[in-house]
Amino acid sequence: MKTKDKIPSTAQVASDEVILALFFDRDESAIAETDRKYGKYLFTIAHNILHDNEDSEECQNDTYLRAWNSIPPERPRVFSAYLAKIIRSLAINRLRADRRKKRVPPELMHSLSELEGVLPAQIDEEQSRLIAQVINAFLRGESERGRYIFMSRYFYMRPIAHIAYALGVSLSTVKKQLHAMKEKLKEALGKEGISL
Repeated sequence: MKTKDKIPSTAQVASDEVILALFFDRDESAIAETDRKYGKYLFTIAHNILHDNEDSEECQNDTYLRAWNSIPPERPRVFSAYLAKIIRSLAINRLRADRRKKRVPPELMHSLSELEGVLPAQIDEEQSRLIAQVINAFLRGESERGRYIFMSRYFYMRPIAHIAYALGVSLSTVKKQLHAMKEKLKEALGKEGISL
């Protein structure tokens, strides 16, 4: 059975396995299926960082192109996380370019700068992998609420007020938890020899 025969009707959404099979078959409908399943999710990630519809749509399209160019040989284990990582990187690069042009809202740069006191400014590829492992282990040890707060602030770049509202807590509660988590993360990184 060909991959095209496995594509669901318009009422259904293709599974990740079917979409990845389309990528491996070099079938351009892989992009349309990816957009149908993850378009809103990816746009939201970019928009939380950029706060601009046009820039977010461009990052979304660039994400599809990067996925097309990298699959194969890549075969992502978690397709949604793979796409999120791509679009987040694209959006942050666009944000940095906009910052140089002085077009960035201060709240967004504040979110990124909060981690400057935790992570080294210059890291090589090996350190980057180690840092990712430490952060993943650190987050696994946190409560569900702690993981939500950390990821919302530093991965999705949501404002603290948005996080507080979503959780039904005060701004100071979120700020205190972020501060405590940053200190714990800094300590965990230090144990692995990663310091500022």
